[in-house]
Amino acid sequence: MKAIENVFQGTSGQVDLLNTLYGGSSQTTMNVEREDERLVITLSAPGVSANSFNVLVEGGKLVLYTLLVSSSKQTQEDGVNQRLAVPMFLRVLDIPSFVDADQIEAIYEHGQVIVMLPFKDKEHLHRRIDIKNLF
Repeated sequence: MKAIENVFQGTSGQVDLLNTLYGGSSQTTMNVEREDERLVITLSAPGVSANSFNVLVEGGKLVLYTLLVSSSKQTQEDGVNQRLAVPMFLRVLDIPSFVDADQIEAIYEHGQVIVMLPFKDKEHLHRRIDIKNLF
């Protein structure tokens, strides 16, 4: 009987969370702009808290995502509390070679996450390649 109760609790939590997702918040939007010294990515999702946004650098990729986490905890048979999380937004972007990946920063401001991707020094962007004569 315990397994059936867990299924119903999980399903009701999912329905409640999805109702909140589709009824209580709007879709995440992403805007990319180029400034003189950097690229700026702006993520906006009205009704979504700052801690729901995530920005990761994975190798040469920039991973941007938001998770909507349920407010109710579900206790498993082993006593572990779990919360249901539903992904609302996911983008995986290649980090361009002209961006300094070590200096990428993100801030939360006025309900938006702003990710700043600074350009490398101009001397790293352009260099002349000497052609060697093999004969």
